[in-house]
Amino acid sequence: MAVVDVVIPTYRGIHPSTNSNLTAMVLENTCRCGNHAPWKCTRGKHSIRINPHQRGSSVVHWARNQAITMALYGMEDSPDGRPPAEYFFLMDDDMLCLPGHLPRLLGYKADIVTGIATVRNDPPRPNIYCWNPDKGTYSQLNQWDWDANKLIPIDAVGAAYMLVKREVFERMAAEYLRCSFERAEDKRKFPRCDEIDTYWDRKAEMRFAKFQSAIAPGGDWKEADCWWFQFLDNMVDSQLREFGEDLSFCWKAKQLGYKIFADPQVIPGHVGEYSYNVLDWRAYLEQQIAEGNPPPDDIPVYQELHAVDRKPVGQSS
Repeated sequence: MAVVDVVIPTYRGIHPSTNSNLTAMVLENTCRCGNHAPWKCTRGKHSIRINPHQRGSSVVHWARNQAITMALYGMEDSPDGRPPAEYFFLMDDDMLCLPGHLPRLLGYKADIVTGIATVRNDPPRPNIYCWNPDKGTYSQLNQWDWDANKLIPIDAVGAAYMLVKREVFERMAAEYLRCSFERAEDKRKFPRCDEIDTYWDRKAEMRFAKFQSAIAPGGDWKEADCWWFQFLDNMVDSQLREFGEDLSFCWKAKQLGYKIFADPQVIPGHVGEYSYNVLDWRAYLEQQIAEGNPPPDDIPVYQELHAVDRKPVGQSS
């Protein structure tokens, strides 16, 4: 079955409620058959390891990047021969996982699949988005078939409760080392400039040399950071404000041809004054409608979503 690393960047430590629920999830899903390695289980169990990364900075995207870097390049080889993780389950340190969530997400074998979390204040708006090409921005998706057992294709999601294949991070790292994203942006902005490749070729050589040194024996794994999460402010010509690190990660993943899905039945809690979740948001909307206050027109209702057509980064014309 699957080999999974749970990746949690944390500054003040994992919330006690999160920690107890997470421990229960690991115990529920880890193979304990005893007659084979956990990652060879044929009874539906997995090999799960928790990798909390105590970040030294409160800068969110620095923390996420270092947590991913450690999971990819900073872990020592397991003495029992455990292979590298096939999946990374990204969690915030104040999320509440419930029984059945992880095996359900793993069962899809998707490149990127997420539960639907919310902000931790009232009203608790969901954290999934669709791309609005007319406005050059993301629109928060706030209504769908609440009881559906069908995945929702989305364009972006907050990275609080997201399962990602290792391949996605490795491919994105390779394109970072080639400076593919910056190169494509400059060619869009300055289509007649013939010095763009020369500039970014030099930068790519520097990035690659630093990366090779970091992953070599005795190297510093922290220097292998490939900026999966970053704030982007010029993804399209019409963009007028900066996007956060998780939306920018999703933008790059979609550019590389990966699909992103949300499971409407995977509903984690977000610890605040209480455990906020999508059921609270649904109740809020239904109450507003019952009181004669229909949702405003800017609250999108789910329909088949289609991201902007674009040639995957790294492909030649």
